[in-house]
Amino acid sequence: MSMVDNNTKKSGFALLVSLIVVSAVLSVGLVILDLTIKQVALAVTTKESEIAFHAANAGMECARYWRRQLGTDIEAGANIELSLSCFGSSVNSYSSTDNWITGAVSHTYRYDFTWGPANDRCTRVDMISLVPSGVLDITITSPVMRSLLPGYPDQDLVCAAGSQCTVISLRGYNRGCPAAPATDFGVGVVERKVLLEF
Repeated sequence: MSMVDNNTKKSGFALLVSLIVVSAVLSVGLVILDLTIKQVALAVTTKESEIAFHAANAGMECARYWRRQLGTDIEAGANIELSLSCFGSSVNSYSSTDNWITGAVSHTYRYDFTWGPANDRCTRVDMISLVPSGVLDITITSPVMRSLLPGYPDQDLVCAAGSQCTVISLRGYNRGCPAAPATDFGVGVVERKVLLEF
């Protein structure tokens, strides 16, 4: 009569169960690690987005201030570059365009600031000032507005005769402005926009 060794069969079964348990624990651990990495990335993006939004919002306050202080000069198309400073910083870049639409005294101003605790924020301001010169309302189509103000909504701008219209588009970034306005910021930059019309 032959005797079968039951211990050998049980030790093989124990190894199989151990492998299954280790695989299940490893799978759960990898899923938790993946979720944690995604949550950290989301938290970083949220923080950078808030920095960019506050850069745009702070720029709005600065642009409104300068619009009130230099209203007459802006409506006349004067060079306001030397008058501008915000956040304790002077203007990085500045440009203006005068009388680009028929039937109105129109001026476009573009300027940006690098500011923040380590010069780690950029605010870009695009401002349009319109004063209709006749008795007719001035309508600027949405494609023209989008070419002047990046991110302008899909709607026409109507400036009533006898009024003064201002549109300010602000873009805030979580990095300092590049040396040349047309230069790309690079990887990892978050942009937030604020639009103000009055």
